[in-house]
Amino acid sequence: STQSTGNNKMRLTRFIMNTVTGVGHARDFPVMWNTPKDTSIEFPIINPAFRGEPYCFVYLQAWNNNLNNAMGLLKVDLCKETSIGWEDVNKFPVEPIFTARPGSLVEDDGVIVSPVFDSSDNSTALYVWDAKNLEVLAVVSTPIVVPFTLHGVWINGV
Repeated sequence: STQSTGNNKMRLTRFIMNTVTGVGHARDFPVMWNTPKDTSIEFPIINPAFRGEPYCFVYLQAWNNNLNNAMGLLKVDLCKETSIGWEDVNKFPVEPIFTARPGSLVEDDGVIVSPVFDSSDNSTALYVWDAKNLEVLAVVSTPIVVPFTLHGVWINGV
């Protein structure tokens, strides 16, 4: 979850619920490691196979408030308290989607997929990043423009 801290800065909060006892608690992560100080975050997502299970990695859409012409992606390792990111001038990724490599049991073994709006030429391309290091693996042009505020979903087998 992401929450405003009252000064337009965002922080990551992890909610942990014991589904047997119904007891839960929250852990705040007010520091975003290795990121610019004026970074805002949105659309947290994890590997769906780890929902309800212990996990380390969360992927987010990130806004560097000092760089008006770009948004990016952020991978946060909550266990090691580190992060890495991707951004490119004039590029605005939509909500990131994690897609696991079939058969993998490793939490960050897969890809992140998102349409990315390019404000320099009013176009959209589908980007595919390696979930381990956010390296761009593929960029596929699309015949339509997708607004950068749109939500996304991945459906296997369609």
